[in-house]
This record gives sequence, C-alpha cells and structure tokens, in this order.
Amino acid sequence: MQATNPSGEQTRKRRRLSAEAITETAIRLADAEGLEAVSIRRVAAELDARAMSLYDHFASKRELLASMADEGVGEILASGPLPKDWREAIAVSARKMYAAYAHHPWMIFVAAERPRPGPNSVKIAKQMARALATLPLEHEDVWQVQGIVNDYVIGYSFRTVATVSPKIRPTVPAAPSDSPMASSGTPTRLAREGCMTKPSASVVMVMPT
Repeated sequence: MQATNPSGEQTRKRRRLSAEAITETAIRLADAEGLEAVSIRRVAAELDARAMSLYDHFASKRELLASMADEGVGEILASGPLPKDWREAIAVSARKMYAAYAHHPWMIFVAAERPRPGPNSVKIAKQMARALATLPLEHEDVWQVQGIVNDYVIGYSFRTVATVSPKIRPTVPAAPSDSPMASSGTPTRLAREGCMTKPSASVVMVMPT
C-alpha cells in the first residue's frame, strides 16, 4: 500500500501485524520447508514487515514456536461429543493427534522442547479427561494415562511422519476411504507406514477392563 508523506513523496505503508497472522505465516513456512525455515527475519520478510516489529507480539522465537504448536494442537480437538466408551473416545483423540502430526511434522520437535501450554493444549487435556470420565481413576492416574497416550502417538509419529520430506508430503494423495487411517486424514504413504489402527492398545495394558 502506498501513502504520501508531507513532502509529497510516495512511501510504502506496511500492513498492521497480529499474533495470529505471524503464527499462520510461520506455520505455512514450517509445513512447506521444515522448521529450520522459521526465523523471525524470514517470517517478517514473508509478511513484508520489519523483523523487530514481530517482537511486539512475541518476545522470542521460542514463544512463536509455542504459538505455532498450540495452533496445531487445535486440530486435535474433537468437533463433536466423544464416544461413551473410553477406548473409542481415546482412539478419536489419538487418531486426530496423529493426523495433526502428519500434517505438521515439525510439531513433534517443538513438543520435545516442552513449550508452555497454550489455550488449545488445555482444551485437549480436558478432552482426554472427559474420555476417561467413566473409569474409576484418581486424578493423578488420569494424567498418567494421558501421558501414555501422548507418548504412544508421538513415538509412532516420529517414526512414520517426521522423516517425510516437506517437498514430498503435499503431493501424496489422501488415504482411500477403506484405509484404517482414513479417519485420521493422513496421506496414503503415511497410512502404509503408520500403525495407528488400535491407538488405545498401549493403554489397555495398564487400565481395568
């Protein structure tokens, strides 16, 4: 956008930034080129903004990465009520989690840094607690089960998703409707290499039947 200064010269007017726009741009870069492509300077360039202006919204790159991760975590939220059976309810969350990592593999590495939980992370924790509400568990046990499921999904995601090149991932067609991974929205190649058909299996070993 062009503006005129007092001397009559045309100057370029930069658009107003927002934390949402910055996060969205950073996610787009990470999806397309990998997490190493995300830097304050690069994101600013994509937004046609000054690098220092991003610090008005994020104190550091670490904060930006945390915002990106929380936005990606939002894709794990169930769109409707969870199934009443606890195994099925956990499976819904686990498959959606796997799908989120399939679409945003960089989330695995950000999660390893244990960023501060954002609003969506809190919602996911509550969603998992609701999934286990029918079981006679102490509060501490609920958190332990959540950790088991998270570790299970992250482990499989790391093995089957994190090594897929960003250049290849967008060209892989979606899984066919009869694929066990179809409900998670993962690409065909990931469905073949993944093994999330029974995402509650590891939990059954330590939970009452």
